[in-house]
Amino acid sequence: MDRVWKQFDTNNSIAERLALWSSKSEFGFCFRGDGWGAKNNSKFAALAGIGVFANYSGTLKEASDFVDQANDYVFSSLSYNLKNELENLSSNNPTSIEIKPFLLTIPEVVVIEGEGQVRIGIRGEILSQKAHEDVLSDIENIKSNPSQQQASKPNLKWSRNEYLTKIRKTKDYIQLGEIYQANICQEINWSQAQIQPALLFNRGYENNPNPFSVYVRLNNKHILSWSPERFLSLNDREVLSQPMKGTAPRGIDKKEDDMLKAQLAKSEKDRRENVMIVDMVRNDLSHFAEKKSVHVPELYKIDTYPSVHQMHSTVKSILRTEVSQFSALLKAFPMASMTGAPKVRAMQVIDDIESSGRGMFSGSIGFFAPNGKADFNVVIRTLIYDDIKQLLSAHVGGGITALSDEESEYEECLVKLDPIRKLLYEIEK
Repeated sequence: MDRVWKQFDTNNSIAERLALWSSKSEFGFCFRGDGWGAKNNSKFAALAGIGVFANYSGTLKEASDFVDQANDYVFSSLSYNLKNELENLSSNNPTSIEIKPFLLTIPEVVVIEGEGQVRIGIRGEILSQKAHEDVLSDIENIKSNPSQQQASKPNLKWSRNEYLTKIRKTKDYIQLGEIYQANICQEINWSQAQIQPALLFNRGYENNPNPFSVYVRLNNKHILSWSPERFLSLNDREVLSQPMKGTAPRGIDKKEDDMLKAQLAKSEKDRRENVMIVDMVRNDLSHFAEKKSVHVPELYKIDTYPSVHQMHSTVKSILRTEVSQFSALLKAFPMASMTGAPKVRAMQVIDDIESSGRGMFSGSIGFFAPNGKADFNVVIRTLIYDDIKQLLSAHVGGGITALSDEESEYEECLVKLDPIRKLLYEIEK
């Protein structure tokens, strides 16, 4: 049976309630942010789903068929560790919170909010005469019931001196000609963490409404991502990637803010780093693009977010007719902005330099839609929570080039971590 849809008018946004509603199921998700679908004319205020109508459990080789035959909304996540199945790579660093390498799931219930309307689509055994009204009632009447939240003080895996040493070692690889650039990250975790993940996600979104935010519950594990970066958007055969490289803090007033933004726009280090990644994305997209279709309509564009200024560029191409959307996603993964150049050697260097497995961090979360559209983010500015281990984990890092200053790179990490630290400040013991 196909998904059955009903539409309801609404005067008030239910996006916050959708995140809470999605957290009540063992599998649930809620996409929020004005970036999702913006480049393929399918924007929404929120897209959420719960329950498992169908879950793909086969190999990567046959996964494209599952997506193509679904003709439905398919939730998908790709862990950074999927690189080991895509390339001849291995990872030796322990991962604090393991997430499956990849997921493809068709949810039982899909809810889309946008333009003063709520659309509810249902498949499976819960479908009944009043099912849609029952779902809407559940969402509208859900209670957050905030309780005491707590966590330990943050534990950084590296001290400042250790971080500086790691960056110098990375630059040694660059000087030897092994790589041109690598994205080096460190883990921060909070033990004895008792939080309400969906409530914390909503609070974080209020403070930092980044365009590619998403909350996901996978049984006892929760992903709270306030990502500003798109990995890949697909609109039938049109492909778009928007790598982000170059970060500057916000100023205390408009004058300082404008100055910091202008400095980022002119920064030789950031422009070089950005264009290296753009060249990598052009190469990644060329593996599945029609000849001469890869082009760069935007270069060194500066966008401003609540806590930072970011430099990004846009790369577009046309997908060859014989290549599926999921295959294209895999060909470009992991994203250039979170690895380095050349990509495979950079990932080997990353595994040597870093001391923690990334897990879901610098992976991707997104969805395929039944209208030939798909959108995927870069999992950064993200908390991963295991409610059995009572462990919270985050990663921060940046791209390292020959022009990188170790102290400046360390300060950039702190700028990126600051919104999460502020969010957790009140619950840290």
